[in-house]
Amino acid sequence: MSPTSRDLVLIVDGASRGNPGPSAIGVVIKDAHGKVLAEIGEYIGEFTNNVAEYRALLRALEEAKAMGAGAVEVRSDSDLLVSQLQGSYKVKSPDLGPLYLDAIRLLRGFSRYTVTKIPRGQNAAADALANHAIDQAFPESTLEFSAIVEKEDKLYVARVPAFGVKGYGATRSEALETARDEVIERIRELRTQGKGLPKEERIRLRLTGDNVQ
Repeated sequence: MSPTSRDLVLIVDGASRGNPGPSAIGVVIKDAHGKVLAEIGEYIGEFTNNVAEYRALLRALEEAKAMGAGAVEVRSDSDLLVSQLQGSYKVKSPDLGPLYLDAIRLLRGFSRYTVTKIPRGQNAAADALANHAIDQAFPESTLEFSAIVEKEDKLYVARVPAFGVKGYGATRSEALETARDEVIERIRELRTQGKGLPKEERIRLRLTGDNVQ
């Protein structure tokens, strides 16, 4: 390894709304001490989620090489991506085959590399970058609903009152992501049924000392 090379951690994620549908990538690059060196969120067009995951990986590897990385540790919450790169899953999809070969070629360009599966909650930053990129590409499609996060026993639970759904997770971000997935499914159901989305109403209270008005 050259004196100027360094070990980098690449946290990658891909997002697709529709699968296939509008897609984006999210990448967080850290040094060996955990310092964030780069954050990338880019809209890539209409693809499946698995293609977006691979595109995020390729973007991260190219950026790491440009930054002079000697060794890389790839972290992803995608079972498919990690299992294929580790060799336990075969690549059967014709859409993923070329991307897989590109990924292997780039990985072998480093002196060392590892590919690690991480929980979804540990991938929140990369996921947020990808989803923000889609929101930026389609600002008119952005929806926001209130969520209440509380801890119950050893898990966090995120409730979305507008839809009557909730999600659980070991961390707050994981619970929110699970609840988000539930909301997405509920929205799809409502659209299939030809129904509109719920509208949140808010009430305003005034706190004066111990009084609530």
